Amino acid sequence: MAARAGAVLALAGFDGAALRRQLDQVEADGGARRVLFARVTPAPSAEAIVAQIIGLFADTVQRLWPVWFTDVSFAECKNDKLGRLAVAAMVQRLAGSVAGLSPNWAEAAVELALADRPPRVRAALPAVELAQLALAISRHGLVLVVDGEDACQQSSPAAMVHALEWIAQHANCAVVARFSQLPPHQPPFDRILYGALAAADSEAEAAAPQPDAAAIWLAPWLGSPHPLSEAEQRLAKALRADVELAPLFGCNQFVDTVRGSRPKVDFVWTHGRLVIELDGYGSHGNRAAFMYDRHRDYELTLSGYTVLRLANDEIAQDVGKAIEKIRDIVHLCRERSK
Repeated sequence: MAARAGAVLALAGFDGAALRRQLDQVEADGGARRVLFARVTPAPSAEAIVAQIIGLFADTVQRLWPVWFTDVSFAECKNDKLGRLAVAAMVQRLAGSVAGLSPNWAEAAVELALADRPPRVRAALPAVELAQLALAISRHGLVLVVDGEDACQQSSPAAMVHALEWIAQHANCAVVARFSQLPPHQPPFDRILYGALAAADSEAEAAAPQPDAAAIWLAPWLGSPHPLSEAEQRLAKALRADVELAPLFGCNQFVDTVRGSRPKVDFVWTHGRLVIELDGYGSHGNRAAFMYDRHRDYELTLSGYTVLRLANDEIAQDVGKAIEKIRDIVHLCRERSK
């Protein structure tokens, strides 16, 4: 998260899923940078790779709506004349506090979002669009982590390196390129190998890199349902609609354990000592991930918490059934506390 803006850093031997999991646990304040994980697919040219990243940025910004620029909410703006006047006033105020913000781009992008359209301002040059989308994701700085192994193997390495350098420069963000092994110290890779980091052999073997199903992921995320997690969004909406359960649960919060750790959990009812964790099949792609979650459960149980794990597929298929499971556990916790 301290990688230098405008530069490309190479990492080798680090499991992408484990790296994402570690960054998800970072306890950062509202003024910290955000890290965006993006999976780049093979492309024939640097321009095509850049276009792909711009598309992923735009998808992220659309899913963050109505909160852009880290903490600016447009939720009260409507898609009418009065709403557009409110947007213009908000954007002008933002221009005085967000370095590099283009008011013209921001106003046009917000109007597109109000119309339920992707924030792709077609008149903007690629460099401008990339930079403005990066600001919309995080006004305090962005680190882009690219798992470029397949892209480099199946695309032109020169095109990939050029694209990463171009993105770092024009988005004013740090770019981290993750490889299973560091590429050879020769053109074009020599340009991104200064200061490269590689895991020790034992760490690399233990990591057993696994593909991550998500094309994009944003970390760290605190205090609300993750905008890129459909399961969290769906369950949070169902909880908010339930009169009994709505006042109880917070989302993406840290919990202190008797072991001195502070794991971040998906949902927590602090008073009732109940934690709800959502699991996707991809999140347990290797033994290390499976063991990591079981150790968290052990520490939480030792600290007096009941841990309920729900599958993402269960939330997608029958969120009502999941709500009833949560209600049953809430009643059990209440009975135990009498």
